[in-house]
Amino acid sequence: MVCAPINPADLNMIEGKYGESRPLPDVPGNEGCGRVVSVGAGVDDSWIGRLVLVDSKAWREEGNWPVADLVAVPAGIDARRACFLRVNPPTAWCLLHNFVGLCPGDWIAQNAATSAVGRAVIEIAKRKGWKTLNVVRRPEAAGELRDLGADAVVVDGPGMADEAAAILGGAKPKLGLNAVGGASATRLAGLLAEGATLVTYGAMSREALKIPNGFLIFRDLHFRGFWLTRWLRAVSDEAKSSVFREVFRLAGSGCFSPRIAAEFPIAEVSAAAARAAQGGGKVVLRLGD
Repeated sequence: MVCAPINPADLNMIEGKYGESRPLPDVPGNEGCGRVVSVGAGVDDSWIGRLVLVDSKAWREEGNWPVADLVAVPAGIDARRACFLRVNPPTAWCLLHNFVGLCPGDWIAQNAATSAVGRAVIEIAKRKGWKTLNVVRRPEAAGELRDLGADAVVVDGPGMADEAAAILGGAKPKLGLNAVGGASATRLAGLLAEGATLVTYGAMSREALKIPNGFLIFRDLHFRGFWLTRWLRAVSDEAKSSVFREVFRLAGSGCFSPRIAAEFPIAEVSAAAARAAQGGGKVVLRLGD
């Protein structure tokens, strides 16, 4: 292994607050990048020497994985860049493509816009000709998101709906992306068009989703969930390969550059996890050469 990021889902897993538990003893880390040094019987020798992404047990210096669980990294993308591409960009791609048919000029509304998934949504949407209305907690985040390609940024709170309506000018997003829950998700759903879909893929506030009856009765809003792990288990190898091809293509064009807050060697993993819990950018574990 070369390097691995520490994601919120990794911390939730360690805390026992994730949607799926794994038997102990366990190695954390839902994504990371390594280089194949040997292969088992029946596996093509061409894998040897290649950079690959792993989907579990990434926080280690070396290990064994089934070849079917690896994603080969194309030439031109180094390990430090690649280690961030296994979870968040594919999640953003699926959120934008798996639920609603979007046309150029359509609006998408999302909270948690400064998260890694939120930033990836902005970058993908910009290249597809879709517009993003991005809800943030801090007004100082607006400039950074606009630099990524965000069309509009509003600060969450009681006055958010009026500000968003003025920006949209009568347009109504038919897709909303929620990673916060609680009152933020309710406000986000309130912006959506009749018959629109709100997809929940995270719960940063750890507050339950609250759906007013009128959203269902009078506006026919659809509430869906997305978990990348479940999707990867359910779809064909070709469907998975297609998404990763697009992710690597976009990464090669400059998308998905991570905001790295700190780096730690694997020997300091406890300190690294504590720093990651503070937020403010990604923490990277250095695992090997």
